[in-house]
Amino acid sequence: MWRVRVIVFLLAATSVTYAKVAVLPHDVYPGYEVTQFRGDASRPSNFRLLETGFSKYFTVLGNGLVMTTSDLTPLVDRPVNLIVLEELANGTQTHDLHLYVINRRNMLTFSHDRLGEGEVPENSPAGTRIDGFPVLRAHGSFPVHYKILPDDDGERPFALRENESNETGFNLTLKSQMQGVRIVTAKPLDREIRGLYTIVIHASDGNFLSTSKISGIVHVLDQNDNSPIFERELYVFEIRPTNLDTLRKSNVVSLLGWKRFSTVGKVTAKDADGDRVAYKLVTPSSLLIVVPQTGELLLAGEPEVSPEQDGECELVVEAHDLRTPSRSTEKPAKVIVRFLTTEPDQQPEVHRIQKRRVTRAVRPTKKVDFTEADGNIEGKIAFYLEKENEKETYKIRDENKWVTVGANGSVMVKQKWDYEELGPEKTIDFWVTITNTGTDTDNQRVIINMKDVNDEPPYFINRPLPMQTVVQLNAPPNTHVFTLQARDPDTDHNIHYFIVRDRTGGRFEVDERSGVVRTRGTDLFQLDMEYVLYVKAEDQNGRIDERRFQSTPEERLSIVGGKRAPQFYMTAYEAEIPENQKKDSDIISVKAKSFADREIRYTLKAQGQGAAGTFNIGPTSGIVKLAKELDFEDLRQPHIYSLIVTATEDSGGFSTSVELTIRVSDVNDNAPKFELPDYQAHNVDEDIPLGTNILKVKATDADSGANAEIEYLVSDDHFSVDSNGIIVNNKQLDADNNNAYYEFIVTAKDKGEPSKTGTATVRIYTKNKNDEEPKFSQQVYTPNVDENAGPNTLVTTVVASDKDGDDVRFRFVGGNTTSGQFVIEEITGVIRLHGKEISLDRDKYELNVTALDDGACCPNGAQTIHTSTAVVVVFITDVNDNKPLFKDCGMYYPKVEEGAPNGSPVIKVQATDEDKGVNGQVKYSIVQQPNQKGTKFTVDEETGQVLTNKVFDREGDDGKFVSVTVKATDQGEPSLEGVCSFTVEITDVNDNPPLFDRQRYVENVKQDASIGTNILRVSASDEDADNNGAIVYSLSSPNNEQNLEYFEIQPESGWIVLKKPLDRDSYRLRVRASDRGMPFLSADVDVELDVVDRNNKPPVWDANVYGPIHIKENVTVGTIVTSVKARGLSIREKRNRNVEDTWEEQRVRARSRIPSFFAGRRRKGSRPRDTEFLRRTQTLEPMILE
Repeated sequence: MWRVRVIVFLLAATSVTYAKVAVLPHDVYPGYEVTQFRGDASRPSNFRLLETGFSKYFTVLGNGLVMTTSDLTPLVDRPVNLIVLEELANGTQTHDLHLYVINRRNMLTFSHDRLGEGEVPENSPAGTRIDGFPVLRAHGSFPVHYKILPDDDGERPFALRENESNETGFNLTLKSQMQGVRIVTAKPLDREIRGLYTIVIHASDGNFLSTSKISGIVHVLDQNDNSPIFERELYVFEIRPTNLDTLRKSNVVSLLGWKRFSTVGKVTAKDADGDRVAYKLVTPSSLLIVVPQTGELLLAGEPEVSPEQDGECELVVEAHDLRTPSRSTEKPAKVIVRFLTTEPDQQPEVHRIQKRRVTRAVRPTKKVDFTEADGNIEGKIAFYLEKENEKETYKIRDENKWVTVGANGSVMVKQKWDYEELGPEKTIDFWVTITNTGTDTDNQRVIINMKDVNDEPPYFINRPLPMQTVVQLNAPPNTHVFTLQARDPDTDHNIHYFIVRDRTGGRFEVDERSGVVRTRGTDLFQLDMEYVLYVKAEDQNGRIDERRFQSTPEERLSIVGGKRAPQFYMTAYEAEIPENQKKDSDIISVKAKSFADREIRYTLKAQGQGAAGTFNIGPTSGIVKLAKELDFEDLRQPHIYSLIVTATEDSGGFSTSVELTIRVSDVNDNAPKFELPDYQAHNVDEDIPLGTNILKVKATDADSGANAEIEYLVSDDHFSVDSNGIIVNNKQLDADNNNAYYEFIVTAKDKGEPSKTGTATVRIYTKNKNDEEPKFSQQVYTPNVDENAGPNTLVTTVVASDKDGDDVRFRFVGGNTTSGQFVIEEITGVIRLHGKEISLDRDKYELNVTALDDGACCPNGAQTIHTSTAVVVVFITDVNDNKPLFKDCGMYYPKVEEGAPNGSPVIKVQATDEDKGVNGQVKYSIVQQPNQKGTKFTVDEETGQVLTNKVFDREGDDGKFVSVTVKATDQGEPSLEGVCSFTVEITDVNDNPPLFDRQRYVENVKQDASIGTNILRVSASDEDADNNGAIVYSLSSPNNEQNLEYFEIQPESGWIVLKKPLDRDSYRLRVRASDRGMPFLSADVDVELDVVDRNNKPPVWDANVYGPIHIKENVTVGTIVTSVKARGLSIREKRNRNVEDTWEEQRVRARSRIPSFFAGRRRKGSRPRDTEFLRRTQTLEPMILE
């Protein structure tokens, strides 16, 4: 009854805007935190609990925290509605809190704390059970809804399976505590894609009140399900003779030189299981061999090709993994080896870029709404998924109970839709995989929201059944006697209650809406008389036809006048317990209802032998407990117990009894046991046919049922065992293995959960025959020997064994124990250099070794001698005894232009090392000069290309020549090095203009100088070299071109020569010095020529001494100090014979500790002027005039 109330209660709760819902166990302690209301952080608030009749059990703190204050047992199975008032600054707001208190024993729990870790082999078909996971059962209120949650990718690789009916799905509903679920695979798994899964199972009770979760880990076990795959289907390798160039140059017909046991190429295969791979030739060849461990192809013979035509050899190579049993490549690799003797064709390389389509991982989720009536026909197309192009095909990703998806995107009904069987979300949720052209795929999630259709009839939920009650003899009219309660799974039900048949004479009526049964009339009811009503409930929203509605079957309601005996809630009780149930543990609760509201006492009585004292019952609780331990295998204890439970009212009231049947189930607590710990079979021929019966084993299990069913397993795949314990051979036996006998473990495993096992040892002794040839440990041996090894040096040891147990002897092919410089010990297989002088002048030596057995293993074994051959390729290891040499060092005369950018190439040096391998690999470096910061050059350590490390200036510090030292170092241990020093010439660049030795030339020229007189020589220099430093002079007169009529300049020497008699006081010329560079650079200088008369007297000062002159210190610059005057006759005045004095100012200089304290200006005029002056130019000091 309470389940119906809580469902109605929770449905009502969901309509409240601010409602919270919580479920509590009945035994929580006072102070338990139920929930917390949180107000708006932006405004202050205070919470308090309004009085609703439950304030003694709960309280609300000011911060909104709801807590329990006392024992909640009185509230069990009762809905609790609390109203929390939130007091705000400007008003109030109410919040509803709906609680439901459940007895903890009725709360949903799992039979195990966790699933633990399970395992399943990869590639197992869908539905394979996960080994190591228990059968999962729930305890609580039934039915229980199980759901396995999807993983992070939205996939469900695992499903649930009911352990009895084997119903499988992602969602299961179980109706009994005895039912359980197993975890099975939903599809084959691939360990190479994913090897570890975490699964989560969610369960909820029938009312979706109590929930529980449990998780576990599944390991996917590796199976050898992947064959090696070659990286390429076709390999093409090319090889040329070592002497091909020599033959072409000499034009002489000779044999081509092929380098035997040189590496032609390498094939590579990968195994997705991670196994190591070995290689072999499918097509045997005397020309080429393959190294099993590496896949390298070695040239073992001489190709038969001519210098005029290329040859070709085609091979097929197979790869297999090194697991037992092994897997070989499904498609071997094809290898084409071309032996080239002609000129290679130069083919341009073609680059192709393939555009890759970028796929979306997930398309937007598609949501559609349907009623369950839309899915009432299996196979019906509900709707189509939208395509992006016509070439797309669809496939449902995981199996779904309700729908399937066609390749054209049609979503079809797989099973008739039932709203009531869907989970709490009431949706059909699935993923589809969309395949585009090629191999590109997208994924899309589809959610069908289901709406209910009124198609379910109501049903009564009154308990116990049949419905019974009592009526007081003097009950007045309208007295409440009984309440009918019905439930309808449909969401839009409208239930009405009716009396179908009245066997009371109209003494009772039923309220159509509430279902309350009340008395009618005033007559007294008779003592112990039974009044019977037949009632039903109709859903008047669920119309069947025009006259009928969906309804419950008729139910009988028995009403007795006065008193009646208590009624048990069930007509009979049954329980099943495992044999390992703990003593004093609860088994079942047997309850009866007292119609007189009296306390009921319960007693228990056992029926049959061996049942007494096994169980007891709580006198007031009705809980039946186990009183002693059980053992299913104990023949003295029954497997089914028949008990009678009697319920008696206090104070001599009525009593009633009910049958209780308790079944004890077997627990798999006994492991299978073999009759013998050791089984043996002797003298078994190693060549018996496959499937021959060899021996029989037998094991027994003391348990019963599936726990006693036994299956046999063997640990050696050479054998198998059937359900009867008969062991047969699966493979051909070989007496040469395992010391002539096979020893393995046979296991007996029962089918219990979890299963138990027992083991025994099996030994099968075989008879040997001489049917095996010696086997070398390797097909090709590749030892290394130093090039300077001496006599008797150990090379390697070849190892061969004969499975028959024969002794093996070794020789070189041809029957000798010597081959060239190598000897082999016949007994041990040790190969050494001979004891004479050794000369190892080749890269490698090929030795063919033969192993021979002696047939000593078996009678008449010597009549058949077996041999096998291996190849030993002795590689000669180079010793680092030669240092790198710069053979052309003396011929290095590099040049680099000054101003060349940093990183400019200078020269490419080359050093050679006569050693081989890493000992002959050379790397270059620059040796830094003493007292030098950094290096002026760098060198590429691989190519030897020397580059500048700065910008050089020939006229600067770098000079014309720079020394550099390059070091070459080999990669041996220890390394050796050689050096080469050479000089780099810095070639000149015209980057310096000419520079005159003066900033200005001033010279006096005599008036009467004759034509051709050298007046003045200007001189300029240029730091550049050669033509860049060769200077040519030219003359100009920017201010007066007539001056060039008087003078000319010699281009090479710089002499200015007079061309015409002078007739002026002064001349202003400009000389240009230009170099001969390309392009040229130039510089100009001014030349001042003053003309003086030979017979003139010098100017005369107007005073012999000036001063002393006194001035104040710290006067400003430019202050006039004094004036000085001199007088003389100009040339023109003399020519015109006009004797007129001209005063000429002279420059005044001052000398002191600081130069240029005073400055003077010179003026020219026709008459004496007192205008000369000295001005202060620096801090004043004592001065001397000159």
